[in-house]
Amino acid sequence: MRQSRRYSNGLLIAAMPLLGACYVYRPVVTPEPQPGVRVALDLNDQGRTALITSVGPEAARVDGALVSDVGGEYVIRIADVVGLHGARTKWNGETVTFRQEYVKQIRERRVSRGRTVFAIAGVLGAVVGLAAGTNLAGFGNGGDDRGGSGVGEGQ
Repeated sequence: MRQSRRYSNGLLIAAMPLLGACYVYRPVVTPEPQPGVRVALDLNDQGRTALITSVGPEAARVDGALVSDVGGEYVIRIADVVGLHGARTKWNGETVTFRQEYVKQIRERRVSRGRTVFAIAGVLGAVVGLAAGTNLAGFGNGGDDRGGSGVGEGQ
């Protein structure tokens, strides 16, 4: 039992990165996204220049939760800033205001059905493979490694 729990915990830890694979960013379809929605703001050149002191140099995208969208400005509780060359900087939910003219595109984080199905299938496949390979589900010979037919032996 102890061994199966260790394997289960290890599998859960290994599967954690897959949870992020279940989401994609898609263009916002509503005229005004709702507060609390996770969004990505792709900044234009003007925005990168104007926001150097707020989000750092060469910021290409800002990911976070929308706090408000009022008067031509987005207020975002920032989770990550992605640079022009792909470097990602983690933030701790600091709020920053972005004028709409600084934003090239706003995208909303949504669950990806295809990626979610793929991730679940991968985890289930790993669980079945682990169970079959470690005799957790009753597969195998039950620990009897003796050769022979068992008929007339040992007499």
